[in-house]
Amino acid sequence: MYRTLLFLLGAAFLAPGAQDTLSVDELVEKHIAAVGGREALSKVSSLVMTGSFELPAMGASGTITVYQKAPNKRLSVINIDGFGEIFQGFDGERGFSISPMGSIDMTGQMLEDAKRDATMHAELHLKELYPKIEVKGKGKAGDRDAWIVVMTPEKGNPVTAYFDAETFLMLKTSGVRVTDQGEAEIESEFGEFREVPGTGMKAPHLIRQKLPVGEIILRITDIKANVDIPDSKFAKP
Repeated sequence: MYRTLLFLLGAAFLAPGAQDTLSVDELVEKHIAAVGGREALSKVSSLVMTGSFELPAMGASGTITVYQKAPNKRLSVINIDGFGEIFQGFDGERGFSISPMGSIDMTGQMLEDAKRDATMHAELHLKELYPKIEVKGKGKAGDRDAWIVVMTPEKGNPVTAYFDAETFLMLKTSGVRVTDQGEAEIESEFGEFREVPGTGMKAPHLIRQKLPVGEIILRITDIKANVDIPDSKFAKP
């Protein structure tokens, strides 16, 4: 998903205008190149990601496994020590969330969000997923210069994304999401980008999500590509 695109310092002085303005098409293409390029992405039809889960504010920790399959199937399984398993999935048509507290069949905005999240290689479909994309200019994402981009879906709330001004990797997103407990402002930060073995694509191996209940830290320790995942895996348990 991510492949670093480095620019020479001298080029910044040779073409200063290119540093101050950027079209949506340029941004999208540079981002696709940064995560590996169209050819590399098109050769990856499924992913299985495993790692650890932490919610320090609540003293919670555990493991996470994410299954994703083209074109739009996704299942996340979080096993929290002392609490149990949480399943969140989208089978291509229906979305669901299951925890020890109960089960929800997604509808409305929650379902629309799940559908977009399940899109394999969303980088290749940004303009379809978000018909309105606006490059607002430059700002900061942590200590990095970043292009600030507001992406608005046909249905739902806009997402503000921050793309590294040098590498064009997506460093952060923020926006209002609908959860099983109502609307919530969610900010996600992405880091430790590394190549997925045998694919030529890059993926973040550290994800921090800021939620009303506190910060969730996901550390991805292993990613396998082109795993044979049956469609039944994404069905509601």
